[in-house]
Amino acid sequence: MTALEKYARLEGPGVWRAGADAQRRDVVVSLGESSLMIADTRSGQALSHWSLPAVQRLTRGTRPAVYAPSIESEGETLEIDDALLIEALETIHSALAPRPPTRWLRLGMIGAVAVLAVAAALWVPGVLVERTAAIVPPAMRAQIGREALDGMTLSAASARLCANPEGRQALATLRTRVLGADWRVSVVSGVPGFEIASLPGRQIVLGDDLVSRLDSGEALAGWLAAEALDIEAHDPLIEALHYAGTRATVTLLVTGTLAEDALRGYALQRFARPPAMPEAEALGGWLDGLGVSSTAYALSLPDGWQELAQRLADRTATAPRTGERLLSDGEWLTVQGICAN
Repeated sequence: MTALEKYARLEGPGVWRAGADAQRRDVVVSLGESSLMIADTRSGQALSHWSLPAVQRLTRGTRPAVYAPSIESEGETLEIDDALLIEALETIHSALAPRPPTRWLRLGMIGAVAVLAVAAALWVPGVLVERTAAIVPPAMRAQIGREALDGMTLSAASARLCANPEGRQALATLRTRVLGADWRVSVVSGVPGFEIASLPGRQIVLGDDLVSRLDSGEALAGWLAAEALDIEAHDPLIEALHYAGTRATVTLLVTGTLAEDALRGYALQRFARPPAMPEAEALGGWLDGLGVSSTAYALSLPDGWQELAQRLADRTATAPRTGERLLSDGEWLTVQGICAN
């Protein structure tokens, strides 16, 4: 016989109060299968129904026992002095109350919380970075890119930004013809093995080693276009903010400025990676739009990129070649001397 069956239809006296300011009145308390009914002693009129699982005992170890219909009850109470009725309420309430988790369930819950915490640690920073990058204006992007490049010289004493005036002017001419005036192209020296990389703010950085080994502005145009295509596919600001960290990203989001030295060392880390291989059709289409052949670029590709060179050679140009040089021989030599003192 269950607790519910044993005490079903049990009745007993009680004193009920509808609210904190209401008068106390004698009542009859009746137990049902899952509810407690309170009725007037004289008329038998039902005054209140309580859900047995929700009933709360307000006093412990004293009689009469005082009960409330729930934790959120606003002053409604029931006093019971009948020992059998008190026993019935306690037994039924225990039977209907939710059982505490077992040891294995507790361990499972702890494990689930740990998994969620790890997932949040991995997922939230990524979402934060992407949302922040999406709202950073172009001017701030350009500033972040400049700060990253400036931090390069603080991280490596041998690295420096090449600033020969004539070389910069010739490079700016090539940049405008290949990319547009809203891009920035710089050359650095003192970073062995570095060829090309991008930084936030439509900024492309060239290594002096790459500029020195190329033989024409058309060859460099292919490298610039390939990096620009990679920037369109992968926002450099997202990677930069991941490097800066969550705290710096939040600072940028809240104040509009990046914490000082947040990107120190980032440029050199970025320069250490090899450039991304472009898609042949997209790059060839860009060069077609400039009216130049992809041959000079293809001949400058490193070992292991032969497949790209072959695809460029096999494709059909979508626009006529103009035959005009992007830079004269003299201008190109000036670009190659951009790191000269």
